Amino acid sequence: MIDRTLDRSRWLALPLLCLGLAGCGSPSSSSAGSTALNMLMFQSATPPPADQLPKDEDDMTVVCPEVIVADGGAAIRAQAGQDSSGLRYQISITNVARECTPTGNGGFRLKVGVEGRILLGPAGGAGNYGATLTTTVTRGTDVVARRGARVGGTIPSGQGGVDFTHVEEGITVPPGKSDVEIIVGLGQGGAATPARHRRR
Repeated sequence: MIDRTLDRSRWLALPLLCLGLAGCGSPSSSSAGSTALNMLMFQSATPPPADQLPKDEDDMTVVCPEVIVADGGAAIRAQAGQDSSGLRYQISITNVARECTPTGNGGFRLKVGVEGRILLGPAGGAGNYGATLTTTVTRGTDVVARRGARVGGTIPSGQGGVDFTHVEEGITVPPGKSDVEIIVGLGQGGAATPARHRRR
């Protein structure tokens, strides 16, 4: 197992949304995040301890931006009818994480992780379900990266849902003084409009 506690990085694993079939639940937060997502991001069940991250006076330190879920991009639903009994399935984002590795002068390499859940509705059944996950990174008015990936999973007969994880790697954010934003969203539309402002 790779020891990531010595990485010169900033991290965050933050559960953002838990969307049930009846609607959107209340957001919750936890520094531990999801074990599955942490294993993909950090090769460990838990993120590196905060006291082993770079110090503020370190020239290589960067402020790793919080991941924002796009307005309208937290979940998608498929309906077979107008009321709740016609809901076939819902795919939602449940956790996000990010890791920034400084490259000098304020630039950094970025890794973004997303965990989600597929739930069957009353009109749904076993099968393959998926959606397009868009990851957009901006510095000021410039788009640094925009990535699209197919996410989802297979729900077997007799099971009501399944989790999925996706990690987007290889994003290089150049040095600069403008704020960096990391925005993720499911489906089409809303991927460039944050649902809330980033906390500092």
